[in-house]
Formats: sequence, C-alpha cells, structure tokens
Amino acid sequence: MEAALSQRVHELVENGWEPQTTTETTASLTGRRPFAWWLFLILIFLFPLFGGILYLIFWLATSRATVFLHIENNEVVTAGDIWLIKLQEAQRDAYVEKQREIKERGFLPVMWPQLAVSLLLIAAWIYLLKQYN
Repeated sequence: MEAALSQRVHELVENGWEPQTTTETTASLTGRRPFAWWLFLILIFLFPLFGGILYLIFWLATSRATVFLHIENNEVVTAGDIWLIKLQEAQRDAYVEKQREIKERGFLPVMWPQLAVSLLLIAAWIYLLKQYN
C-alpha cells in the first residue's frame, strides 16, 4: 500500500473507521453515523419504551457509512460519506482543545457548564416523572 494511502487509512482508523478492503492503491472503510440522542430522548418521552426501541432498530439499519479511498496523481482521493469525516475531524480538534484546556486550568473550571446542564436535565426528568406518577 502506498505511504500516503496508508497514512490516511491509519488516521481514519483512529477516528473509529474499520477497514473493509485494501489494495495497493485503494481502500474501503466503514463506520457508523452519529447517534441522535436528542431524537432518541424525544421518542422515549413521546412513546415510552417502544419509541426508543424503534429508533435503535432504525439507527442500526440505516447508520452504516462507507468511505472509499484511492490514489490519483499521487494524491489520496476520498469518496463516499465525506461529511462524516469532516465532522469527526472538526470534533477531534475541539476534543483536543478541550483536553488541553482541562490540563492547563483543571477539570472543574472548564467543565462546570456541562455539569450544571446535566444536573438540571436530570432534575427536570425527575420532576416530570413525579408529575406523571
């Protein structure tokens, strides 16, 4: 496998893609689209238990993403679900930045907004469950 293609495949594998087929000049990788937690929670709220199960079945059936790589003019050309690769790379940069910030300033000063929102959502769910019982 050519060095540039091998390097790109390695980068994608680090982002969670799984190689399916590889040759000297081509590669095919598969992965999964992101899970829509907000839609999952809405369906559980609207259709308790049954809505969540239906969404899980739907997601498993339709979430497969495929990327094809090949060498053209000594450059790696990507085809397929490129939007997912771009999304993962953008999130990876944000993840690395967040980790750097946590290392510099500490966990609590960086993560307190997310912790506060999580606690408020848990409290709201408990309140809603008590109202319906």
